[in-house]
Order: sequence, then structure tokens, then C-alpha cells
Amino acid sequence: MSTRPTPIRPTPTEKTIEPDLGTELIPKERYTSPDFARLEWDRMWTRVWLFAGPEADVANPGDWFTFEIGPESIIVARDRAGALHAHYNVCLHRGNRLCEPGRGSSPTFSCRYHAWEWNLDGTLRHATDAEDFTQGLPPGLRLGPVRCETWGGFVWVTLDPAAEPLAEYLGVIPEHLAPYNFEEHVLVDDVTLELDCNWKTCVDAFNEAYHVQGTHPELLEYSDDVNVQIDLYGKHSRFIYPVGTPSPRLGKSNRVPRWLGDIILRGSGIDPETFEGTAADVKPAAIAATRKVAADLGMDLSALRDEQMLDDYHYTIFPNVTLNIHGRGFWLFRHRPHPTDPQKMLFDFQDYMRWPESLGPRERPAHRRDVQGGTSLGIVLDQDLHNLPRVQAGMRSRAFEGLLLGRQERRIRHFHRTLESYLDAP
Repeated sequence: MSTRPTPIRPTPTEKTIEPDLGTELIPKERYTSPDFARLEWDRMWTRVWLFAGPEADVANPGDWFTFEIGPESIIVARDRAGALHAHYNVCLHRGNRLCEPGRGSSPTFSCRYHAWEWNLDGTLRHATDAEDFTQGLPPGLRLGPVRCETWGGFVWVTLDPAAEPLAEYLGVIPEHLAPYNFEEHVLVDDVTLELDCNWKTCVDAFNEAYHVQGTHPELLEYSDDVNVQIDLYGKHSRFIYPVGTPSPRLGKSNRVPRWLGDIILRGSGIDPETFEGTAADVKPAAIAATRKVAADLGMDLSALRDEQMLDDYHYTIFPNVTLNIHGRGFWLFRHRPHPTDPQKMLFDFQDYMRWPESLGPRERPAHRRDVQGGTSLGIVLDQDLHNLPRVQAGMRSRAFEGLLLGRQERRIRHFHRTLESYLDAP
């Protein structure tokens, strides 16, 4: 007797009921204080689930990659039997790092200091001159284990052995994002930039649309920054940002603005020079064209609503993952704290594209690392990142006491309430 696969439910769009989050200032010391950064590390970073990397990077036995978070480095590896493991990246002999940051494939991990060798599952394979240790080596010696699980084609880790399962931690996220079939996407760009700001300064920048009219005025021609639905889900949150119609801030007009034509029409394969519709006709035409292109390539987008072809379904997974999701691809931002300086951070940008089998395999891009300004991420993200060191510098002023947040910025306040729940816990 055959069983039919469970159909994927559409992404919910209902507005959530929101708690009262208060109106007080968010203290600036949370962004500038070394003491607060240490408290975050001890009570939050070491207790949450963290996005480590794409599961495709450890697709085959012997594959491994490293994940750096704060002062720690974690190795994620697939052993010869196909099982996935995560370990602290430290040889237990004298503390040497086993792997340099990055990716690789090898049958074992060999320490370059004294040539101790470790299996991919973390067990000790060889200790040079083991008989010289008259006290004997501890029985069952193995690399420090780190819990790891997978979801969405990604590997997640937690430094807390007692943390809840990943599915429980993620809450509604897997159900909401199942229609996008993340596993059918491939990585097309992979960049890390070192920024002169606290990691939360960067998270904040992508947790509200209030800044669009000030930072991205060109976006007003093809997106609605006013009618943005905000939803709060336990630790996590989202907004739905309408794309394909001009902002109400520009007033009513039937004319198709230049950016609306160039970004939305041309991006969906329609020549804006020959398009005969009004501004209100652009979004339906672009949705239909996007579905047709996907169908021609063999992509099944039937689980997605029409609005999901263009609108930005924007999710924040606490504490440090931002997802900008559209019908045929998504951006993933990871905001990592600097190991020693709370006024610096590492910003990881990964661009994923839905990739049908009809196009054949696509090579993974090389990871690039740079400082701010050395690598462009496109006009919109460059504008966002331009603000961050200036915000961080302003927070150090004696004239600034803390963040004064309005309703459009309540995802930031919700984020801080979640952070406080970890810092206040025993």
C-alpha cells in the first residue's frame, strides 16, 4: 500500500497578535560595552542554535568546513559512514587548531604541531609516541563534541548540550518556509565583510523598513515601504515587504517609474520599453512572467502564493540570521560578533538561487573575505552597510543615551526582549 506525500501547506499570511513590548529606550551600552558582550557570550551565544553553513559543503564522506563564532571555531564533518558530526576545532594534546578556516576534504584531521591524528567522528586515531605518556592517555579520548542538526539544506550547531531540539527552537520557521524548497537552491555568492559596528547594529538595520525612504529612496519607485506587515513569533519575527508597486509616499500615478520597469519588468523577462500597461499592471505581469520562466525551466513553484514571486518575505531567526526570500531565490545574512571587540563584527552574505536540474550542476563559488568598502554587494546593501559605522560611532557620543524606537521598529524591540530572556535566565 503506497502512501501519498503530505502536501506542503502554503506559507501563512495571517497577522499575529502582538504582545505589549513597552516604549523605553534600549540602552546604548548593549552595543558598546565589553562587559555586555561577555554577558551575551556566556548566557546567549552558548545556548542558542546557530547557522553553521550549507549542508552541500559536507555532501560527501570526508568533507568538512569550519564555523567561527566569537572565540570558538567549530569543525563540521561527514564521516566515512555518511554521518554528520561537529567538534570543537582544537587538538586535545596542546590546544592547536586542527583546521584553518574554510572548507576541505580529508580522511582524518592531522594536527600540524605534533602529528596527532583524529578520525572524522572525533575519536583519536593516532598519538605520536603514545608510550611516552607515562600517565597514560585518557580512555575514549575524542575531540570536544558539538551538537549539530540540519534543516532547510543547512547545518545548525549549538554549544549547549542541554538545548532543545533544533525543530523546537525554530518554531514556526520550517512550516512557514517549506513551500520555498530551500534544498533546491544553490549558493551563487559567498562573502564575509568585517564591519566597524556591533553585530546587533547590523541586525537592526535589516529588522525594519522604516529606513527605506531615507537610505534607499530609489526603492520607493518599485516597493511599498508603508504597508509592511510585521509578525512576531516567539524568538523569531518577520515582515512581508510588498515589491512591484510604487510606495504610497510618491503619490498616485499611472506612469511606470524607471526603477519599477528596470527592476521588476526587466528582471522577470519583460521589456519595459514595449510594456503597455500602467504601474498597477506591472506586478501581475511580472508574477505571470516569473511563473512561466520557472515552468519552462522545470521548476515547480505551485506551493507559493502569487505574492511570493516578488514580495520579500523577510524572516529573522534569533539571534543572527536574516532571510530575504523571493520566489526564485533568497539572501541569507549572518551577523557574527567579533571575538574580542564589541564594536566590530563579521557580516556574512550568501546569495542562493533556485536551480532546476534541467540546467545541470552549478559550481560552488569561492568564499571571499574583505573589509567594508573593499567588495560591493550591490547598491542597496552598500547603502545599508555605509550607515553602520556611523551609527556605531554615534552611539559612543555622550549625547546619545539609547535607541528611541517607533512602532515600525518593533521587531528590534522584540529582538531585545528575546535577548533579555537569555541574559536574565539562571
